Amino acid sequence: MILGAPDADTTLGSITLHPHQLSAIARLEVAVDQFSGALLCDDVGMGKTYVAIAVAKHFPHRLIVVPAALTSMWRAALVATGIDAELLTFESLSRADAGRRGKTARRAVYDVVIVDEAHHVRNPRTNRYFALESLVRNAKVLLLSATPIHNHRGDLVALLSLFLGSRARAMTIAELASCVVRREQKQLAGSLEIPTILPVEYHEVSDDRGLVAQVMTLPPPVPLRDGGLGGALIGRGLVHQWASSEAALREAIRRRVARAAALCASLEAGTYPTMQELETWIYGEGTLQLGFAEILSAPVIEQDELLVAIRAHLDALERLLARFSFMVTLDAERAQIIAHIQQRQPNSRIVAFAQFAETVSTLFRRLARRGRVAMLTSHGARVAGGALTRTEAINRFAPGATHSRNPAPAEAIDLLLTTDLLSEGVNLQDADTVIHLDLPWTAARMEQRVGRVARLGSRHAQVRVHAICPPLSAREILGSESIVRRKWDVAKSTVGTGAPNPSFKPISPWAGEGDNLTESAPAKTERLRAILEDWIAIDVSTDAHRVGDEADSVTVATVRASCVGFIAAASVDGTPQLLVSDGDRVTTDLTAQITASARASGIETQTIRADVERANEMIQRWFEFGNASQAAGLKESSALHRRAIIARIDASIENAPPHLRSAWSIVAARARRVASESHCAAVERELESLLGAGLPADEWLQAIAALETSAPRLKKSSTGPPRVHAMLLLRNQD
Repeated sequence: MILGAPDADTTLGSITLHPHQLSAIARLEVAVDQFSGALLCDDVGMGKTYVAIAVAKHFPHRLIVVPAALTSMWRAALVATGIDAELLTFESLSRADAGRRGKTARRAVYDVVIVDEAHHVRNPRTNRYFALESLVRNAKVLLLSATPIHNHRGDLVALLSLFLGSRARAMTIAELASCVVRREQKQLAGSLEIPTILPVEYHEVSDDRGLVAQVMTLPPPVPLRDGGLGGALIGRGLVHQWASSEAALREAIRRRVARAAALCASLEAGTYPTMQELETWIYGEGTLQLGFAEILSAPVIEQDELLVAIRAHLDALERLLARFSFMVTLDAERAQIIAHIQQRQPNSRIVAFAQFAETVSTLFRRLARRGRVAMLTSHGARVAGGALTRTEAINRFAPGATHSRNPAPAEAIDLLLTTDLLSEGVNLQDADTVIHLDLPWTAARMEQRVGRVARLGSRHAQVRVHAICPPLSAREILGSESIVRRKWDVAKSTVGTGAPNPSFKPISPWAGEGDNLTESAPAKTERLRAILEDWIAIDVSTDAHRVGDEADSVTVATVRASCVGFIAAASVDGTPQLLVSDGDRVTTDLTAQITASARASGIETQTIRADVERANEMIQRWFEFGNASQAAGLKESSALHRRAIIARIDASIENAPPHLRSAWSIVAARARRVASESHCAAVERELESLLGAGLPADEWLQAIAALETSAPRLKKSSTGPPRVHAMLLLRNQD
């Protein structure tokens, strides 16, 4: 009853679903019904796409929001499953004017909206978030992301706010566990054919402290008329690019030289440009095309001091650029590391990721002569023989994953150097090795990279992972290891993560990852479910019996345990609940559920009717005291500003003219329902706007009440008493 019964139909069109996918479908359908939305954040490569389609198939009007690069993958999945849906890209949301997009979205009503790679909308201040918020206003929402947290817990709050509204800011553990489904590959080991990810092997490169010192002591640049970055931030940015490759740093310096020269030219002409004006000047292929500074920018008086500063900054940049003509190159070391990995693994297919296109390009030039090497960036793909399309390069590298014909030996690709363009939504299961050419700012990005290879459908038993470390002085300046570790800690303790501990030092195999971290709610949920699933597999004879009338009877058994208590399978308004007691309290706390279930493995003993009656009385008191007032079992989080809205509603009725009070009360009752219920972020935004609106009282009440029919309601709080179906009593073994 607590685990839920997966759908017996294991097929979806031509796709056969795995047991873990069927389980996710059943759980997500319950969560979507209860919260109007859910987040599926299974590890990368576990088949979230088909789970989402299976959930969405019951809704007539479906929308799927995806990164543009994944539209072809989703179209193929829809064809394979025989399901129709409209596709919309994040990029189109970003380009649209926020206000116009919001109005347009409300005319298109969808029953369910799937958001793939949902972490792309984790920032609620962006244009795409505002547009998506309006799109999901009248729909159930299913978010997909293996890495919902990249930087902080606010990432998760922003995503869940799309359907939970401001309740997401104060989610209880029970709510989080109910609306977020996450399983890690290692939790399903043995039941899934997904490769084991081996520990990361780190590779060091030489250092150049003189270069870093020169970068960090650059004279500060002149800010643009509308502001700009300080010198220290610019220095850290340049060091970050050098940590990827010297080529990335060289190109970054060239761009900054061009920008400084443009600003210098403008000041010499007596004008002072803004950022937008400076962007009208075109930089490309190492050259700068200036606009007419006298026409494009505002005039400036007393520009002499500004000119002195910008010339000093420009001179320092040019000296830094000249340093590359005689310095020992580190990029050759990076290329040699890759070549050595190839030599050690001659039969492997390797995909190597970098943040910057210049890193990919320079390593490709050094490695292309070895043969069977390709590079892929946003500008397209290339092999030693010339240009390819993105699709051709991927098909040659991973013909099995893309269901393409095997290329001729001369056309095969064994090493694919690519930017993070390919780190999401692409199947590259033919490969068995991943190389991090640089280390991004988040462990989530590293997890996405490895997930292109370690996924369902791979024929490999193991996936090797290599990482080229930043030079030591770059690590000291950037603090990259501590930053990535901090973000990893947040993700691990909030929803969990499949990324390994991001330490540049080998971790002892007997040291647990995150031993000092709080276990995430989804991880606790899976631990509890694993215990209960073991119970189902146990074949025992029992003297369990039924207590009570036929209609309300309860199946009861008793086991010896280290303490007195019980575990009960109950339902509140049809919602299954696992109630536990370890003495005088009844709770649905996840930790208590796990503890009680773990204690229930003792020897079976005789059931005493008085113990059953006492347990039932405790459950009834628990409900009456209000601890079971919400379907989740704990006091539910509440939305913001609702008391202020209700207070204004009451004041409007109290101050209404006597002859209108009766008519206004009808509208006020509807307005109170709106204010007391939970809504998605789009409706809450309107409620917040109306709270301070200076409308006449009657118009204000009508505006609040009008929201009642414009948004789906979340499942209401439970009202009926709990129904106990089965109970396992724990009796002290003494």
